[in-house]
Amino acid sequence: MKKVLVVTLSLLLLSTALWAAPRGPQERRRELEMLRMWKLTEELDLSEEEAAKVFPLLRRYSRKRQQLQRQRWRLLQELRGLLDEEAPPERLKEKMRQIEAKTRELEELRWKEWQELKKTLSTEKQARYLLFHERFARDLWKILRRGPKGAKGGP
Repeated sequence: MKKVLVVTLSLLLLSTALWAAPRGPQERRRELEMLRMWKLTEELDLSEEEAAKVFPLLRRYSRKRQQLQRQRWRLLQELRGLLDEEAPPERLKEKMRQIEAKTRELEELRWKEWQELKKTLSTEKQARYLLFHERFARDLWKILRRGPKGAKGGP
């Protein structure tokens, strides 16, 4: 219960900090990643040795994932452009195939990351990681959707 309260308060503070001053997306991403690592260390009760193995692994996969997500986003924008210009179905299908391939790459990357984490963490910590990952993503999404305190419509 105490950990839930700490996580909730931390996320509330983060929501204020995220919107308090204008920052670029890279700085926000770095701050979120730092918060995630801190909360992960707390939630999994990682030893220094475990953290020294887990954090570089997570950072490496995070960079790869961001790169693939940017590529996928560009493909989606191109698809939107094709729809706007009323491109023929074959061009739409080709762009959709590219998006599907990028989505598969992202899924494979997540799977590889999980397989490596399993080699590093005990079974109990693996279970805690899965639960933490889902909760952190959900809580963060709620905060980002809500936007700055008092703002209408969110980001």
